[in-house]
Amino acid sequence: MMKVNLRSYSFGRTMPTKSLTALLIAFMLTPLLFTFHAVLQKRYSQSVIEDRIFTQNGYRITSQQHSVKLDFRIDPAYIPRKQGEVFQPHQLIYASNHTRIYLETVAWYNPPKNSDNVYIILKFDPTYLYSKGSFVTDTIFNEDNSYGNVMFMPDYYTDDGSVLPINDGNGSREVFIPVEQLEGLSGGLNLRFEGFNLVKYERV
Repeated sequence: MMKVNLRSYSFGRTMPTKSLTALLIAFMLTPLLFTFHAVLQKRYSQSVIEDRIFTQNGYRITSQQHSVKLDFRIDPAYIPRKQGEVFQPHQLIYASNHTRIYLETVAWYNPPKNSDNVYIILKFDPTYLYSKGSFVTDTIFNEDNSYGNVMFMPDYYTDDGSVLPINDGNGSREVFIPVEQLEGLSGGLNLRFEGFNLVKYERV
């Protein structure tokens, strides 16, 4: 009986010791893990990789083609009809080449001392890979390692395919349409872009 009790007592004493050791090791490793995570974030975060690709610092552009077309419809429920209306459909309109593009915002825009416009914003959400990959952008890369945006306008169509002669001022991600040019539009509005840049890159 004494032997059994002694063994039982000894076994009970070893469990807290092991647990305490594990806790001490975890406590000592936690700062190291946080430091390691911070280093990885600094070196491999999306913003850092994007900056290095665009400045071609550790990366090079292997090819680019103005070949990506966007063709999407804005539902009439998301077309503003009065000042102050803002819609954020966050509608996915493209998903390929490690890039997602969203119809992010459609709003009635009333700048000071200017005519009213319907304001359309596209959001580009690329995923940059560490070694090599591709992405879609409105940026063009030059041989001297500089870069700039491509400016072009979409074509507009009604739901029945008729062309709308809209004259707007915009970049390729932000479209301003004078409100009077949408008068009488009862259905949806189709936008067709051509010429977004498909860029391929690799680490050097």
